[in-house]
Amino acid sequence: MKKHIRRNLCVGILCGAMLFSSGCSLGNASEEPQTLEKGTLKVGMDLNIKPMCYLSEDTDQPAGFDVELAQAVAEGLDLKLEIIDTSQENLLKSLDADLYDCVISAAGLAQWNQTHYSHTRSYADLAPVKDKTEGESSYTKLAVFTKKGNSLKENLDQELEALLASGKVKEISEKYFEQDISAKAEQE
Repeated sequence: MKKHIRRNLCVGILCGAMLFSSGCSLGNASEEPQTLEKGTLKVGMDLNIKPMCYLSEDTDQPAGFDVELAQAVAEGLDLKLEIIDTSQENLLKSLDADLYDCVISAAGLAQWNQTHYSHTRSYADLAPVKDKTEGESSYTKLAVFTKKGNSLKENLDQELEALLASGKVKEISEKYFEQDISAKAEQE
């Protein structure tokens, strides 16, 4: 009987220790963000939406509000940026196909997008400058989209919060729109 009690006690203690240790983690604060390619943030963009994201006629390189935002996000995450150009129609489909980690391309918070993808908080609101953009969306609040369940979303959210708080998003928006279109925390 004593043997049976000791065995059950030991098993109970071991199970408790395992449960306790499984809930404890060091966190991922120091870990590199989970991307498709180690050390690189692959961002899907439609480079036909001036002044959001387009190919510069002078340099033949990606330029625009979303391009500079993506550069700032990648830099803040200590990742190299790779922009992958695609059509507006294939923007989210290619995200599903793992061609890139996220979409930063004037992607609005449409109900369908929010249902099928994870997204960051809104980083900009195009309502005041709708007439200055070449996009066709009726959704003016912009966010970064990832596949559902991708842990990168938290890293992106933290970096966007930092960029909004530091005034970097405002600075980029004033460069391209001559006014602040950054999303304010109280709007969320």
